Amino acid sequence: MGTEQRAETTDQHAWLRIFGLVILAACITAIVAWRSLEASQLHGRLSVPPLYDDVSYFLDAVRWTNAAKGQSIFASVWEMLRQHAPFSTLVAVIGFALFPGSFIGPYLVHAVVVFAFLLGIVRLTCRQPILDIATWLIAVSCVPVLWHTVAEARPDLPSGLAIGLASGAIVHRGVLQRSARALAGLGAACALAASIKPTSFPAALALLGTAFAIRLFVDCIEAGGLRPSVRKALIALAWFVLPLIATTALLIGPALVETVTYILNVFVGDRDLWTTGESFWVGLLRFSIGGEGQFGLHYWLAVGLALMVLRFVLAAIHGRAALLDAVVLLAAVLIAYAIPSVAEIKTYYFGAMFYGLFIVAMVLNGCASLASIEALLARFGIGNDIRRYLLTASRVLVLALVVQLFVRHVVMGQISTATPLSAQQQEDIRAATERLWSLLRDMKPEKPGPLYVAFSSPYPVTSATIQLYAAQAQTNLVVRNELFHRSAQATGDALLQSEILVLSSSIQHTLVGPRVGDELIARMDAEKGLCPLDSITFPDVTLRVYRRGC
Repeated sequence: MGTEQRAETTDQHAWLRIFGLVILAACITAIVAWRSLEASQLHGRLSVPPLYDDVSYFLDAVRWTNAAKGQSIFASVWEMLRQHAPFSTLVAVIGFALFPGSFIGPYLVHAVVVFAFLLGIVRLTCRQPILDIATWLIAVSCVPVLWHTVAEARPDLPSGLAIGLASGAIVHRGVLQRSARALAGLGAACALAASIKPTSFPAALALLGTAFAIRLFVDCIEAGGLRPSVRKALIALAWFVLPLIATTALLIGPALVETVTYILNVFVGDRDLWTTGESFWVGLLRFSIGGEGQFGLHYWLAVGLALMVLRFVLAAIHGRAALLDAVVLLAAVLIAYAIPSVAEIKTYYFGAMFYGLFIVAMVLNGCASLASIEALLARFGIGNDIRRYLLTASRVLVLALVVQLFVRHVVMGQISTATPLSAQQQEDIRAATERLWSLLRDMKPEKPGPLYVAFSSPYPVTSATIQLYAAQAQTNLVVRNELFHRSAQATGDALLQSEILVLSSSIQHTLVGPRVGDELIARMDAEKGLCPLDSITFPDVTLRVYRRGC
């Protein structure tokens, strides 16, 4: 066979390999999406009318779509960039266009995020044997975070997966040897990842920038020291940072003032409403062995930690270069873990950047460990044929184990959702939302203008859901959320500024705002000038609706 024929055969094999991996990733994504949406319809978000925070992006999408009909393309793009989270608004727009009259579309479109993440894993591991790549694709799809990404229509988890991939792309190999074009592309990709959730872009840029700095510092040490490499390092830094800043400014700049204001309001102004009050050490463990970590990573946390330890052991045998590579990845993971852990405000979603990078680190550590084991077998003088048979048998065995886990936990098992709802909660939310909307949709304000409706609680009716229904019906209705007041007196005074008042009784909840519902209902029952319109009592909550000035 001639040189040209061999080259052509090699190219064909490479394309077949890529095609096969893409098909595998697509099949895995389809199964994950199907099972996640099925679980959501049974006991998650799709079992009830849209809830926070998803409904906020649905509302933004409907408003943007209504406004875009009379705007130029430039004006529409500008308005999209001014959204609270352009990525989630765009996903909702696409979802509603694909599935009009249904809320399943925005969730289904998030399957593209899972597919892109799996393709990112293929890209990071492209030099590994195909059995290894297939194993990792199937393994990472067993991590609950990927299921939750499809079952939640918010930017947190997609952002975490994207930031994890971007961080992995930075640290998995040296940056000094990369071309200017590759570094510029990496910087732009990091900006895209950080922009998926604009309100967390400072934390995302801190992680990505620090990871690049650590990788660059280690590369300089391996190249012979800082002084001989300083010029080349500064050039590499410039090629990475300038596209990062430019792309971030383009995507986040149009809404920068609003984004910073939101960050200050949540983390400074309303911090006391969101903080958990737990001790520092309890909070430090929350995203690992705590509830959030166990929920998002499950037993893969132990698998990832075991692979990390194994890599360090093998790297210590192979020498300083391998050990430094392991240290760089570990440092990035620790930074991704520390950022949400030291913050006073903690939710499951705030740990997304750690979950994403931990999954990527698990894959990279596994690949490095396998390469080290193969090198050790060669060093011990084991013949090529025997070594190849041993490694192939091991790879097939691990692949079979992972496939068994995938079938048991994903295909046939009980898929978890990030927002589980009991049967009673589903009934409360569905019945209360339908009844309140049927009451409000034909109601006219006393004076010309919009009808103002105030809510004291997000349960059992999410106020933004009523506003979403009104936007879809093009009804002139304005919702006011009086959830952020510190006392019953202040909340009641604010509620009385609207024409329609929707109050919920006091319930044990983790939602924002004090538990003052019973006090508010007692006050409004005695308030002159208020007429009760409706009252709905459920086993765990009572909903009262009043009209002012009747």
